[in-house]
Amino acid sequence: MTSLDYQPQPMEFGINYSQAAAELLAEGRVQIDRFKCPAWPDLIAAVGRIHPIYVHFPLRIGAGTGTAIDTETLKPVNWQRVRSLLHETGTVHVNVHLAPLVSDFDQIPPDSLERQHREILLQAMLQDARAVVKEFGPERVLIENADPGSGQILHGALLPEVIHQIIEEVNCGFLLDISHARLAARALDLDAHEYLTRLPTNRTREIHLAGIQPLAGRWLRLLRQAELDQKRRKWFSGPLLDHLPLTEDDWRFYAQSTQQLRAGAWGQPSIVTFEYGGVGRLWELFTDKAILAEQIPRLRTLVLENQFHKGEDTR
Repeated sequence: MTSLDYQPQPMEFGINYSQAAAELLAEGRVQIDRFKCPAWPDLIAAVGRIHPIYVHFPLRIGAGTGTAIDTETLKPVNWQRVRSLLHETGTVHVNVHLAPLVSDFDQIPPDSLERQHREILLQAMLQDARAVVKEFGPERVLIENADPGSGQILHGALLPEVIHQIIEEVNCGFLLDISHARLAARALDLDAHEYLTRLPTNRTREIHLAGIQPLAGRWLRLLRQAELDQKRRKWFSGPLLDHLPLTEDDWRFYAQSTQQLRAGAWGQPSIVTFEYGGVGRLWELFTDKAILAEQIPRLRTLVLENQFHKGEDTR
């Protein structure tokens, strides 16, 4: 039996680490099973002293380099560093983002879905994915679906059948980012719920979700205040932005979507993580303690009420 066949365990509820969320936890106003932390050793050491954590790695695959790229250093990943953080924190999975960039493939138009272009992307993504699986084994690797990144991600990599084929061929797990799926469906002019049903959700081992809002008003003012460099500003230049608080439209979408957990259609996720808030100048500006205090308990209830697999309560 492989670890992809493990018995269901009670799902946990996580949230991006932020100072505001840590304060709410210390005050007893919210319940959080784990903080999701970036792969920053000093932050990991500090947060790990106050609460259980897991590491979310800044790795992407799809450039066809035969490895993963560290999106913080923009260099091939240092696997020993990844292993050290896994060991230090007890993090189970190595996550990689399925994200071939427009800049990786000059010969492919950004929105092309032509067969020849899809095949080039598929082979590049498989080459990189196989390299990661070779390092850690399929049971420890999670491939995460990407969002369009304001046009930075090639559309061929957003196609659910392409994502499905890659995960099936390398036999690894799936990190289902529902917010990314909603944005990808919009870029492909597909219905978001239909798009989700076509993803390899039976392989799901982790779920991310957050609010999606227009990049306007308060958020646009805060984005400008963050004074990002030109490259990062370009990434956030689209009409919509995720990793924000949930709107009532978001609540309705997630209430409908998480029914799939009850039906057992979304695999065996060990954790569902709310990706609002965070660290670094931009996300610290975006993080609102009052919003977290209201939305964390409500979302935790929504998620854990659906903690059923094939009709059995696994709590």
